[in-house]
Amino acid sequence: MQESKKPIIQSIRDYVMLNPDIDDRKINIDYLGDGMEYSIDPIGADPIYKRYTDGTCLKQFQFAFTSKEAYDGDARTGIANSGFYQAFEEWVESNNMNDILPELGGHDATRVDVLQSGYLFSAEVDLGRYQMICRVIYR
Repeated sequence: MQESKKPIIQSIRDYVMLNPDIDDRKINIDYLGDGMEYSIDPIGADPIYKRYTDGTCLKQFQFAFTSKEAYDGDARTGIANSGFYQAFEEWVESNNMNDILPELGGHDATRVDVLQSGYLFSAEVDLGRYQMICRVIYR
């Protein structure tokens, strides 16, 4: 009987959990609750990143990394929230340089790209929803 493959989204979640700045908040999939939480949300995109003439290809899995953060309009809060996403982006870049990539069951990750830096997506009374768009390139 063939062993089932680990879903890519689970591998991405495991990878994100390695970030030293991630606190003990929940990391959901496709769900951002009412409190301060994180979510990894798959984005519909062409799964083929690059096709070669021999028929092989590199694939991609795009996702949004989102969170709800304290938001009060104060510059210090905005700087802290933006700083978290800047540090996360730098962590991803450092991991790529050091070959620290998501462990994909049955596939080999080649890199993680940040396609859109973290930004305030929407604001509520005391919480702001921040997101960044990323992708995993794999064979």
